Amino acid sequence: MIFPHELARAPMHVKLHYRRMILDGQTEAFAIMCALQQPPGTKGTDRAFQEGRLDGSWLNDMPVHQANKIVREAQAVGISVSGKQYISGIADKRGHMDPMAWVSDTSDVLKVAKARNLTVQGIVNHEGSERPKPEPKALSNRAIARLTKDAMAKNPDLKKSDARALVVEKHTPSWKKKR
Repeated sequence: MIFPHELARAPMHVKLHYRRMILDGQTEAFAIMCALQQPPGTKGTDRAFQEGRLDGSWLNDMPVHQANKIVREAQAVGISVSGKQYISGIADKRGHMDPMAWVSDTSDVLKVAKARNLTVQGIVNHEGSERPKPEPKALSNRAIARLTKDAMAKNPDLKKSDARALVVEKHTPSWKKKR
């Protein structure tokens, strides 16, 4: 009998228990769970979220100088990192210096996801709502004037109105052009 990878290093009595359960008609997943005496994972709980993280060992997965820098800079802006971990997926543009990105449990992650209208999947699930896209803005008059001046300097025979029209056509992205 070929055993699943979960039982590859298990003692023989565990493998025999698994085999008896399979021959008895149990499902493979249930037989593995009973043979190893391990209940299924508990998705969505703080225990599952904190496993391997609460003691700060999550910092050991990155280079020491980088971990020290992240903690040092976060503390410099007033963030208490004790008992918390940094989740980059919910951080804003400040990154590790965003106080809301340092969370202590699943309720913190959910609170940030709701506040920032984020879609998160994993131990915590939240579906962000779609926001309307802002209307595209035209080029600023200041930018057009500067680019027109540059175009006229390159081609002195060009009239100002023609240079302006060329600049607007050339430098306005297609998604910003009014139809």
